[in-house]
Amino acid sequence: MKRLLSLCLTAVAVGAAEPDYVQNFDSLYNNLTVEKRGTVVELRARAHGGEALESAVDLSDPQQLVVRYTRTLYSALFFQPRPERVLMVGLGGAGFHRLFAASYPQTLLQTAELDPKVFELCQSHLGFRPTAQTPVTIQDGRLFVKRSKEKWDWLILDAFRGGYVPPHLKTEEFYRECAARLSERGVFISNLHAGNELYYSDIKTICAVFPQVVLFSTAGTGNVIACAVNYTEPSILDAKQWAKDEEFLRPPMQGRLDFATLRRERVPHPSAAEMKQAKVLSDDFAPVEFLNAMKVNNTR
Repeated sequence: MKRLLSLCLTAVAVGAAEPDYVQNFDSLYNNLTVEKRGTVVELRARAHGGEALESAVDLSDPQQLVVRYTRTLYSALFFQPRPERVLMVGLGGAGFHRLFAASYPQTLLQTAELDPKVFELCQSHLGFRPTAQTPVTIQDGRLFVKRSKEKWDWLILDAFRGGYVPPHLKTEEFYRECAARLSERGVFISNLHAGNELYYSDIKTICAVFPQVVLFSTAGTGNVIACAVNYTEPSILDAKQWAKDEEFLRPPMQGRLDFATLRRERVPHPSAAEMKQAKVLSDDFAPVEFLNAMKVNNTR
């Protein structure tokens, strides 16, 4: 669970005291940092001279959604309020998992995670305990989706490596594989980052596959959560048709999720002018890091 953050923002969130510990780990896929300050533990990945926040968990209150955009993932409830089978591509520190499992104890929350070291640290340092309802499979997310024969009510794409989504998880072909694995009223949910050229290609690629796409922007983070469905009726573009809170609100969510705020986080699609140069990403054309770097380099 990931977005690029400055360390000063982290300090504001958890206090300016010296960390209890900072530990570094290397794996085949990542250079990882685990830092604990008080009861909050962060998992970060080192990349491009900086660090990307993978996840954060408050060990004294594991159901608290410390990383703000994980709250916005719950906007999928507006379109599928009774998920029974959920697939999440990307584990991070399982910051999303604790509240979801408490709120939907009978729902299967299956995770596909590429890096076994991430899974190891998630358990040893961030207090995650997988159960029969929250299993984790160590496998590339695309391979898991391709081999999966099950249908999913939610399919969440939140797999980052050092601040970037691997290019093969950004293409039209992969999104079509995801669409084929959705249940009749299933929702595809993707964590995107606004503010670079890649964002416009992301939107164009998702819209090339799914006939209905709604965007939610997490205030102050740059994260945009795309919710997409295979069907054209009923319309999810009309907020009046969205599920009401009473259809999905569970006691563990009280005080942790503000669905009125989530509804207000809806944002319009980029304008035609902004989308003019955007390209549909494919297995043959997915310059993910290049498109992201264009904006970064041009604004320094």
